[in-house]
Amino acid sequence: MKSACIFFRYVFVSAECLVLVAALATFVYCPGWFFWLSDRIGHQAELLKYLGLLPTGLMVYDSTIVKSILLPEADKSTILQSWQLYGNLKCGTVVALLYGIAFVVAGMAALLFNWQRPAPSQSALLITSIVGALTVSGTLYFAQIRIEELFREHRSQKP
Repeated sequence: MKSACIFFRYVFVSAECLVLVAALATFVYCPGWFFWLSDRIGHQAELLKYLGLLPTGLMVYDSTIVKSILLPEADKSTILQSWQLYGNLKCGTVVALLYGIAFVVAGMAALLFNWQRPAPSQSALLITSIVGALTVSGTLYFAQIRIEELFREHRSQKP
């Protein structure tokens, strides 16, 4: 029960969830913005539709970052894995990867549409997949930096 609560906390209290909510709110309450964007995209359809592949590349990057978060090179004595909250950290990285997969699927779905006359929903899907994938990558990148900082602090405190 406790792990399910932790999982849902990571799902709903995250920057990635904020991206999804913001995209949905923009699509529902300000669809004119996506109409305007669709008109602009239609002029460069072939080039811009392949931006849907960007989340796939970022997902590859994310998987390497997750490995370095959970198994950092500086952790020779497995201090991190024996930490009492390691399960929470691992759950957070799994949720980030699940969000990353969702954004990859959205980006791939965006490739399947006709981009000569894009609909606002297509633009919304493309933008959401790209911004969401960038958010996942940024979150994981800053988590990796923080873990490296903690290990450096730990090493400098040893006599």
